[in-house]
Amino acid sequence: MDGIVVLDKPKGMTSLRAVSKVKTVLKTRRAGHTGTLDPFATGVLPICVGKATKVIPFLDEDFKEYEALLRLGITTDTMDATGRVVIEKNVGAITRELVIDVFSKFKGKITQIPPMFSALKKDGVRLYKLAREGKSIERPPRTIIIKDLELIELNSTFIKFFVNCSRGTYIRVLGSDIGDELGCGGHLVDLRRIRSGRFKLEDTVSLENVKKGDIRLIPISEALSHIKDINVGKGIAMQIKMGMQIRKSYIDSGNITRFEAGDKLKIYENSDLVSVGEALVSSADLDKLDDKTVVLRLLRVLN
Repeated sequence: MDGIVVLDKPKGMTSLRAVSKVKTVLKTRRAGHTGTLDPFATGVLPICVGKATKVIPFLDEDFKEYEALLRLGITTDTMDATGRVVIEKNVGAITRELVIDVFSKFKGKITQIPPMFSALKKDGVRLYKLAREGKSIERPPRTIIIKDLELIELNSTFIKFFVNCSRGTYIRVLGSDIGDELGCGGHLVDLRRIRSGRFKLEDTVSLENVKKGDIRLIPISEALSHIKDINVGKGIAMQIKMGMQIRKSYIDSGNITRFEAGDKLKIYENSDLVSVGEALVSSADLDKLDDKTVVLRLLRVLN
């Protein structure tokens, strides 16, 4: 069984535990998620099953969308509702105009320091394990992109907001930084991922339905629909499965999708996805090349 299950992860469950649940139901040993959701968060968690685990690096997941609820005036060590309160401040008068002005400071390309309570590693040890021991280490800032940041609702000490951001963004940190910029601090009390790349809430299945076996498995080819494809004959497909690189003579340059050097390409034998490769040359230059020239570098072979 190969494909992608888009789970609506419930609150209180780790992403790894969610993967384990899906593996048990589908009776498969190979499965993995494409982007961690904190235990307190809910929403879109794509889980690749079987051969689909090989194409995780090629899924179009550069940007993700969330809805979050920020509680102002209380700062916690985890930056969410699961943590220990470390600072409490008076919130004061927070207006829509002030919040929108603060939001504008976080849009575009910004830097963000990952939290100590995270799955990042230092010398092979998860940071959250060090944090639980009361330790704190220096974390280099990361460059992220906030494409959109919108105020949904402002109600006394709560701000509900929408964010469209690049992968690697910590919404907990964003919420905490917004609270600090407002002068009162804050922490997330709710976080829901509503989109991860091409996968949306409408694509998800609940854990209850997973347990019933009511699962829609998105085909690998559909999940990689953003990548162009080329076809090869059965003999070439067999050689690719043995690790043979793709030479110019393997490709019918007169009947091929146009591509540029650096493009990712899906390689099919009829309707069977054989491999994902990277173009080393432009399709426009194929006629100028010797038949033995390697034109595609294999990145993943789906045996």
